[in-house]
Amino acid sequence: MASLLPFDPFRELDRIRREMDSFFDRSLINLPEERIEISTPKVDVFKTDDKLLMYVETPGLHSDDVEVTTTEDTLTIKGGDFKLPEVPDGSKVLMRERRYGNFSRTFKLPVSIKPEEVKASYKNGILEISIPLSEEHKTHNVEITVEDDDDKKRTNRQ
Repeated sequence: MASLLPFDPFRELDRIRREMDSFFDRSLINLPEERIEISTPKVDVFKTDDKLLMYVETPGLHSDDVEVTTTEDTLTIKGGDFKLPEVPDGSKVLMRERRYGNFSRTFKLPVSIKPEEVKASYKNGILEISIPLSEEHKTHNVEITVEDDDDKKRTNRQ
């Protein structure tokens, strides 16, 4: 049957989204109880003129639970153990979004660093790692005089 409404791709995408939401809502309670994913904490990395700053989400862990190691171009974070909460016997899992277990992540850094000067601190579930750049990768400001064509012409006329 032909529709009298003009084709609207966004309406079609919205219909597909609703159907997928409905499918996952219906199947949510049928997830296997023992399905546990390995934890991988979320990470943000920023670069300043002289260092990299890395922020790692590690809620529920203590500073003793996390290990940071470096080389001149890599940084590895190991930690754990994200533990399963205690639940009453016979309870069924309806939803499980949190991840559990140990983790390990290694990052290939885009610049050379000074591994012996890396510092880390832990506060409110966030591991902050300050990673000093090697001298060759620090941002150096060089002032450059830029001439305007009009200024050049005026100078040439004088």
